[in-house]
Amino acid sequence: MSPVILLIAAYLPILVVLFMVLRSGSFGKGSVGTLLKLFFLGAGAAVLAFLMEAGCLLVLNIILGLFSENSFGGSFPVVSAVLQSLIAVALIEEGWKFFILKKMTWEQMTMETTADGISAAAVVSAGFSMIFYGAWQAAYHLIPADMVSLRRGMPVFLRAGSVTAFIYALLFAFGHFGFSGLMGAFYGVAKTSQQKEHGKRAGFMLVFSFILPVLAHGACAALIVYGIEKEKVLWLVIGLLAQTALAVLMAMTLSNASDAGADDFNRNEDRKVDFGDSEEFAGFAEASGSGDSPDKPDRPDFADTDEKPETPQESDAAGPADNDGNTAGAESGKSSADDF
Repeated sequence: MSPVILLIAAYLPILVVLFMVLRSGSFGKGSVGTLLKLFFLGAGAAVLAFLMEAGCLLVLNIILGLFSENSFGGSFPVVSAVLQSLIAVALIEEGWKFFILKKMTWEQMTMETTADGISAAAVVSAGFSMIFYGAWQAAYHLIPADMVSLRRGMPVFLRAGSVTAFIYALLFAFGHFGFSGLMGAFYGVAKTSQQKEHGKRAGFMLVFSFILPVLAHGACAALIVYGIEKEKVLWLVIGLLAQTALAVLMAMTLSNASDAGADDFNRNEDRKVDFGDSEEFAGFAEASGSGDSPDKPDRPDFADTDEKPETPQESDAAGPADNDGNTAGAESGKSSADDF
Protein backbone atom coordinates (compact mmCIF):
# COMPACT_ATOMS: atom_id res chain seq x y z
CA MET A 1 0.00 0.00 0.00
CA SER A 2 1.13 3.55 -0.70
CA PRO A 3 3.09 5.12 2.17
CA VAL A 4 1.13 8.35 1.66
CA ILE A 5 -2.17 6.57 2.37
CA LEU A 6 -0.68 4.93 5.44
CA LEU A 7 0.63 8.26 6.74
CA ILE A 8 -2.76 9.90 6.25
CA ALA A 9 -4.42 7.01 8.08
CA ALA A 10 -1.93 7.35 10.93
CA TYR A 11 -2.05 11.16 11.24
CA LEU A 12 -5.79 11.84 11.09
CA PRO A 13 -6.46 10.11 14.45
CA ILE A 14 -3.84 12.40 16.03
CA LEU A 15 -6.07 15.36 15.22
CA VAL A 16 -8.99 13.51 16.81
CA VAL A 17 -6.95 12.93 19.99
CA LEU A 18 -5.99 16.61 20.20
CA PHE A 19 -9.61 17.60 19.62
CA MET A 20 -10.73 15.38 22.51
CA VAL A 21 -8.17 17.01 24.79
CA LEU A 22 -9.18 20.53 23.76
CA ARG A 23 -12.87 19.72 24.07
CA SER A 24 -12.41 18.34 27.58
CA GLY A 25 -11.11 21.73 28.76
CA SER A 26 -8.77 19.92 31.15
CA PHE A 27 -5.29 21.35 30.89
CA GLY A 28 -3.93 20.62 34.35
CA LYS A 29 -4.16 24.34 35.17
CA GLY A 30 -1.30 24.87 32.76
CA SER A 31 -0.98 27.31 29.90
CA VAL A 32 -1.45 26.51 26.23
CA GLY A 33 2.25 27.23 25.82
CA THR A 34 3.06 24.39 28.23
CA LEU A 35 0.90 22.01 26.23
CA LEU A 36 2.65 23.02 23.03
CA LYS A 37 5.96 22.26 24.74
CA LEU A 38 4.61 18.84 25.71
CA PHE A 39 3.61 18.16 22.11
CA PHE A 40 6.93 19.17 20.54
CA LEU A 41 9.03 17.56 23.26
CA GLY A 42 7.05 14.36 22.71
CA ALA A 43 7.88 14.64 19.01
CA GLY A 44 11.57 15.17 19.85
CA ALA A 45 11.58 12.19 22.19
CA ALA A 46 10.23 10.03 19.36
CA VAL A 47 13.46 10.56 17.41
CA LEU A 48 15.57 9.28 20.30
CA ALA A 49 13.14 6.43 20.92
CA PHE A 50 13.31 5.47 17.24
CA LEU A 51 17.11 5.23 17.30
CA MET A 52 17.15 3.24 20.53
CA GLU A 53 14.38 0.91 19.41
CA ALA A 54 15.99 0.26 16.01
CA GLY A 55 19.26 -0.74 17.65
CA CYS A 56 17.58 -2.89 20.29
CA LEU A 57 15.37 -4.70 17.76
CA LEU A 58 18.35 -5.39 15.54
CA VAL A 59 20.39 -6.89 18.38
CA LEU A 60 17.49 -9.03 19.62
CA ASN A 61 16.74 -10.23 16.11
CA ILE A 62 20.36 -11.31 15.61
CA ILE A 63 20.54 -13.10 18.97
CA LEU A 64 17.22 -14.90 18.59
CA GLY A 65 17.96 -15.77 14.99
CA LEU A 66 20.92 -17.88 16.12
CA PHE A 67 18.56 -20.62 17.30
CA SER A 68 17.25 -21.19 13.79
CA GLU A 69 17.87 -19.57 10.44
CA ASN A 70 14.46 -20.04 8.88
CA SER A 71 11.93 -19.20 11.57
CA PHE A 72 10.83 -16.09 13.41
CA GLY A 73 12.50 -15.92 16.80
CA GLY A 74 14.34 -19.17 16.34
CA SER A 75 12.80 -22.03 18.28
CA PHE A 76 11.03 -19.69 20.71
CA PRO A 77 8.61 -17.47 18.73
CA VAL A 78 6.46 -16.62 21.75
CA VAL A 79 9.49 -15.69 23.87
CA SER A 80 10.86 -13.68 20.97
CA ALA A 81 7.61 -11.76 20.54
CA VAL A 82 7.42 -10.98 24.27
CA LEU A 83 11.05 -9.88 24.53
CA GLN A 84 10.88 -7.64 21.48
CA SER A 85 7.55 -6.12 22.46
CA LEU A 86 8.29 -5.60 26.14
CA ILE A 87 11.95 -4.56 26.11
CA ALA A 88 12.60 -3.05 22.68
CA VAL A 89 9.17 -1.50 22.14
CA ALA A 90 7.09 -0.83 25.27
CA LEU A 91 9.89 -0.03 27.70
CA ILE A 92 11.61 2.43 25.36
CA GLU A 93 8.50 4.16 24.02
CA GLU A 94 6.62 4.49 27.30
CA GLY A 95 9.84 5.33 29.11
CA TRP A 96 10.47 8.36 26.93
CA LYS A 97 6.88 9.54 27.16
CA PHE A 98 6.96 9.20 30.95
CA PHE A 99 10.25 11.12 31.11
CA ILE A 100 8.84 14.06 29.13
CA LEU A 101 5.59 14.08 31.11
CA LYS A 102 7.28 14.13 34.50
CA LYS A 103 10.03 16.53 33.47
CA MET A 104 7.57 19.11 32.18
CA THR A 105 4.66 18.84 34.61
CA TRP A 106 5.75 17.55 38.03
CA GLU A 107 6.87 20.98 39.24
CA GLN A 108 5.40 23.25 36.57
CA MET A 109 1.69 22.29 36.61
CA THR A 110 -1.05 21.59 39.12
CA MET A 111 -3.60 18.84 38.64
CA GLU A 112 -6.97 18.35 40.28
CA THR A 113 -8.55 15.38 38.44
CA THR A 114 -7.49 12.29 36.51
CA ALA A 115 -8.54 14.17 33.36
CA ASP A 116 -5.67 16.61 33.94
CA GLY A 117 -3.12 13.81 33.87
CA ILE A 118 -4.74 12.07 30.88
CA SER A 119 -4.78 15.32 28.91
CA ALA A 120 -1.12 16.09 29.54
CA ALA A 121 -0.04 12.52 28.70
CA ALA A 122 -2.24 12.48 25.59
CA VAL A 123 -0.57 15.63 24.23
CA VAL A 124 2.87 14.06 24.70
CA SER A 125 1.62 10.89 23.00
CA ALA A 126 0.21 12.84 20.04
CA GLY A 127 3.56 14.45 19.26
CA PHE A 128 5.35 11.16 19.86
CA SER A 129 3.06 9.17 17.52
CA MET A 130 3.33 11.70 14.71
CA ILE A 131 7.13 11.45 14.44
CA PHE A 132 7.53 7.82 15.47
CA TYR A 133 5.30 6.28 12.83
CA GLY A 134 6.68 8.52 10.07
CA ALA A 135 10.26 7.69 11.05
CA TRP A 136 9.69 3.95 10.76
CA GLN A 137 7.93 4.28 7.42
CA ALA A 138 10.73 6.46 6.06
CA ALA A 139 13.44 4.07 7.28
CA TYR A 140 11.72 1.02 5.84
CA HIS A 141 11.28 2.55 2.37
CA LEU A 142 14.74 4.13 2.24
CA ILE A 143 16.65 0.96 3.16
CA PRO A 144 17.28 -1.20 0.07
CA ALA A 145 15.30 -4.42 -0.19
CA ASP A 146 18.45 -6.54 -0.41
CA MET A 147 19.49 -5.52 3.11
CA VAL A 148 17.37 -8.27 4.61
CA SER A 149 19.07 -8.29 8.02
CA LEU A 150 18.19 -4.64 8.64
CA ARG A 151 14.63 -5.02 7.41
CA ARG A 152 14.11 -8.05 9.64
CA GLY A 153 15.14 -5.96 12.61
CA MET A 154 12.31 -3.48 12.02
CA PRO A 155 8.79 -3.63 13.51
CA VAL A 156 6.62 -6.30 11.94
CA PHE A 157 3.80 -3.90 10.99
CA LEU A 158 6.06 -2.60 8.22
CA ARG A 159 6.08 -6.05 6.60
CA ALA A 160 2.38 -6.73 7.04
CA GLY A 161 -0.11 -7.01 4.19
CA SER A 162 -1.99 -4.02 2.84
CA VAL A 163 -5.15 -4.50 4.90
CA THR A 164 -3.27 -5.20 8.15
CA ALA A 165 -0.89 -2.28 7.56
CA PHE A 166 -3.80 0.11 6.96
CA ILE A 167 -5.71 -1.02 10.06
CA TYR A 168 -2.57 -0.82 12.17
CA ALA A 169 -1.81 2.69 10.89
CA LEU A 170 -5.38 3.79 11.61
CA LEU A 171 -5.16 2.48 15.18
CA PHE A 172 -1.55 3.52 15.84
CA ALA A 173 -2.24 6.91 17.42
CA PHE A 174 -5.29 5.60 19.31
CA GLY A 175 -3.21 2.76 20.70
CA HIS A 176 -0.59 5.18 21.99
CA PHE A 177 -3.35 7.38 23.39
CA GLY A 178 -4.68 4.40 25.34
CA PHE A 179 -1.31 3.54 26.85
CA SER A 180 -0.49 7.17 27.59
CA GLY A 181 -3.97 7.74 29.00
CA LEU A 182 -3.41 4.88 31.44
CA MET A 183 -0.13 6.53 32.38
CA GLY A 184 -1.78 9.93 32.78
CA ALA A 185 -4.64 8.62 34.92
CA PHE A 186 -2.29 7.26 37.59
CA TYR A 187 0.08 10.18 37.11
CA GLY A 188 -2.77 12.59 37.85
CA VAL A 189 -3.48 10.77 41.11
CA ALA A 190 0.22 10.90 41.99
CA LYS A 191 0.37 14.61 41.22
CA THR A 192 -2.67 15.50 43.33
CA SER A 193 -1.25 13.40 46.19
CA GLN A 194 2.04 15.28 45.92
CA GLN A 195 0.19 18.59 46.03
CA LYS A 196 -1.54 17.46 49.23
CA GLU A 197 1.85 16.42 50.65
CA HIS A 198 0.97 12.71 50.69
CA GLY A 199 4.48 11.60 49.77
CA LYS A 200 4.12 7.83 50.06
CA ARG A 201 0.91 7.68 48.06
CA ALA A 202 2.38 9.99 45.41
CA GLY A 203 5.46 7.79 45.01
CA PHE A 204 3.38 4.62 44.85
CA MET A 205 1.08 5.98 42.15
CA LEU A 206 4.02 7.43 40.23
CA VAL A 207 5.57 3.96 39.96
CA PHE A 208 2.24 2.52 38.81
CA SER A 209 1.90 5.25 36.19
CA PHE A 210 5.05 3.91 34.54
CA ILE A 211 4.79 0.15 35.06
CA LEU A 212 1.16 -0.38 34.00
CA PRO A 213 1.47 1.30 30.56
CA VAL A 214 4.66 -0.65 29.85
CA LEU A 215 2.94 -3.95 30.68
CA ALA A 216 -0.20 -3.09 28.73
CA HIS A 217 1.80 -1.91 25.70
CA GLY A 218 4.07 -4.94 25.84
CA ALA A 219 1.16 -7.40 26.02
CA CYS A 220 -0.75 -5.83 23.11
CA ALA A 221 2.39 -5.50 20.99
CA ALA A 222 3.35 -9.14 21.66
CA LEU A 223 -0.04 -10.34 20.45
CA ILE A 224 0.23 -8.21 17.31
CA VAL A 225 3.83 -9.29 16.57
CA TYR A 226 3.06 -12.97 17.05
CA GLY A 227 -0.13 -12.72 15.01
CA ILE A 228 1.61 -11.05 12.05
CA GLU A 229 4.75 -13.19 12.03
CA LYS A 230 2.94 -16.49 12.46
CA GLU A 231 -0.12 -15.39 10.44
CA LYS A 232 -2.37 -16.03 13.43
CA VAL A 233 -5.26 -13.71 12.68
CA LEU A 234 -6.98 -14.38 15.99
CA TRP A 235 -4.01 -13.17 18.05
CA LEU A 236 -3.60 -10.14 15.81
CA VAL A 237 -7.27 -9.20 16.21
CA ILE A 238 -7.13 -9.68 19.99
CA GLY A 239 -4.09 -7.41 20.24
CA LEU A 240 -5.64 -4.66 18.13
CA LEU A 241 -8.97 -4.88 19.95
CA ALA A 242 -7.25 -4.78 23.36
CA GLN A 243 -5.37 -1.57 22.67
CA THR A 244 -8.44 -0.01 21.03
CA ALA A 245 -10.61 -0.91 24.03
CA LEU A 246 -8.06 0.70 26.34
CA ALA A 247 -8.10 3.86 24.20
CA VAL A 248 -11.92 4.01 24.33
CA LEU A 249 -11.82 3.54 28.11
CA MET A 250 -9.33 6.39 28.49
CA ALA A 251 -11.44 8.63 26.25
CA MET A 252 -14.50 7.90 28.39
CA THR A 253 -12.50 8.55 31.56
CA LEU A 254 -11.31 11.86 30.14
CA SER A 255 -14.84 12.89 29.24
CA ASN A 256 -16.42 11.74 32.52
CA ALA A 257 -13.75 13.36 34.70
CA SER A 258 -14.12 16.64 32.84
CA ASP A 259 -17.91 16.53 33.12
CA ALA A 260 -17.66 15.77 36.84
CA GLY A 261 -15.34 18.71 37.34
CA ALA A 262 -17.73 21.00 35.49
CA ASP A 263 -20.70 19.75 37.55
CA ASP A 264 -18.81 20.33 40.81
CA PHE A 265 -17.94 23.85 39.70
CA ASN A 266 -21.56 24.60 38.82
CA ARG A 267 -22.79 23.22 42.13
CA ASN A 268 -20.31 25.37 44.00
CA GLU A 269 -21.46 28.41 42.06
CA ASP A 270 -25.11 27.63 42.89
CA ARG A 271 -24.30 27.31 46.60
CA LYS A 272 -22.74 30.76 46.81
CA VAL A 273 -24.92 33.20 48.82
CA ASP A 274 -24.70 36.97 48.72
CA PHE A 275 -25.15 37.69 52.42
CA GLY A 276 -25.34 41.38 51.72
CA ASP A 277 -28.77 40.86 50.12
CA SER A 278 -30.00 38.45 52.76
CA GLU A 279 -32.76 39.69 55.11
CA GLU A 280 -31.51 37.42 57.88
CA PHE A 281 -28.00 38.82 57.60
CA ALA A 282 -29.30 42.39 57.50
CA GLY A 283 -31.35 41.80 60.66
CA PHE A 284 -28.42 40.18 62.37
CA ALA A 285 -26.10 43.05 61.44
CA GLU A 286 -28.63 45.64 62.69
CA ALA A 287 -29.12 43.81 65.99
CA SER A 288 -25.40 43.29 66.61
CA GLY A 289 -24.44 46.90 65.80
CA SER A 290 -21.03 46.32 64.30
CA GLY A 291 -18.49 48.92 65.44
CA ASP A 292 -16.80 48.87 62.04
CA SER A 293 -19.59 50.88 60.46
CA PRO A 294 -19.00 54.66 60.46
CA ASP A 295 -22.73 55.32 60.89
CA LYS A 296 -22.99 53.30 64.09
CA PRO A 297 -20.59 53.98 66.96
CA ASP A 298 -19.44 51.20 69.22
CA ARG A 299 -21.82 50.55 72.07
CA PRO A 300 -22.40 47.82 74.61
CA ASP A 301 -24.84 45.00 73.99
CA PHE A 302 -27.34 46.50 76.51
CA ALA A 303 -27.61 49.84 74.71
CA ASP A 304 -31.10 49.09 73.43
CA THR A 305 -32.46 47.73 76.71
CA ASP A 306 -34.62 49.67 79.19
CA GLU A 307 -32.51 48.83 82.21
CA LYS A 308 -28.80 49.28 82.78
CA PRO A 309 -26.83 47.33 85.34
CA GLU A 310 -25.76 49.26 88.40
CA THR A 311 -23.17 48.45 91.00
CA PRO A 312 -24.18 48.73 94.70
CA GLN A 313 -21.80 51.65 95.25
CA GLU A 314 -23.24 53.61 92.35
CA SER A 315 -26.77 52.90 93.55
CA ASP A 316 -26.06 54.19 97.08
CA ALA A 317 -24.08 57.23 96.04
CA ALA A 318 -26.28 58.44 93.28
CA GLY A 319 -29.27 60.59 94.08
CA PRO A 320 -32.07 61.91 91.91
CA ALA A 321 -30.76 63.54 88.79
CA ASP A 322 -31.51 67.19 87.99
CA ASN A 323 -32.25 68.60 84.60
CA ASP A 324 -28.52 69.03 83.81
CA GLY A 325 -27.85 65.35 84.36
CA ASN A 326 -26.00 65.89 87.72
CA THR A 327 -27.05 63.79 90.65
CA ALA A 328 -27.83 65.08 94.09
CA GLY A 329 -25.05 63.06 95.59
CA ALA A 330 -22.56 64.72 93.32
CA GLU A 331 -23.81 68.24 94.31
CA SER A 332 -23.62 67.34 97.98
CA GLY A 333 -20.07 66.20 97.62
CA LYS A 334 -19.17 69.43 95.82
CA SER A 335 -20.73 71.59 98.55
CA SER A 336 -18.87 69.76 101.29
CA ALA A 337 -15.64 70.38 99.49
CA ASP A 338 -16.40 74.14 99.17
CA ASP A 339 -17.30 74.50 102.85
CA PHE A 340 -14.08 72.91 103.86
